[in-house]
Amino acid sequence: MGKAKGFRHKVRMDLEQYARNQGREATLSLFLYHWFLTPGFLFVFNFRLGQLAGRLPVCGKVLRKLVWRRNSIRFGCEIDPVADIGGGLYTPHPYGIVIGNECHIGENVEILHNVTIGRTSRFKRPEGTFIGDGVTLAVGCAIIGDIRIGDGATVGANAVVLKDVPAGKIAVGNPAVIRG
Repeated sequence: MGKAKGFRHKVRMDLEQYARNQGREATLSLFLYHWFLTPGFLFVFNFRLGQLAGRLPVCGKVLRKLVWRRNSIRFGCEIDPVADIGGGLYTPHPYGIVIGNECHIGENVEILHNVTIGRTSRFKRPEGTFIGDGVTLAVGCAIIGDIRIGDGATVGANAVVLKDVPAGKIAVGNPAVIRG
């Protein structure tokens, strides 16, 4: 999943996802444009930078925590620095996102604002929460517990997911029911 590929590859996939959503090519000028002017891209880039800093031998964990803290304050959100997130993460509005440490998120996932992903002490599946490739998590949805969201699934706005969502399906409502 996410950890198998390096920093440059994941950033490249992130840029390609932003470029696809604009109907453009992933170029250096587009990278600079998004880095300076797109909060979502900067948020994801800083998350990746924090993970890269965490690999430094002596001060890595401290640097990773500092990058995490700055990202959290600037965007009003939290992605745990050890969350496993694949390349191609697209967050057009990164505000209010909370992702816990036992989360595994696949490639080319779209996460909109005010999304919460994580577990509580009641849920004890050892692998944690798993979000597949190509998943869309709409505004305000909450995925609570050790849930598996299959590849290509969609979680609707303000849905509260308490059960697994099969690949290609749509989860809507509170508590979420599976459609499609």
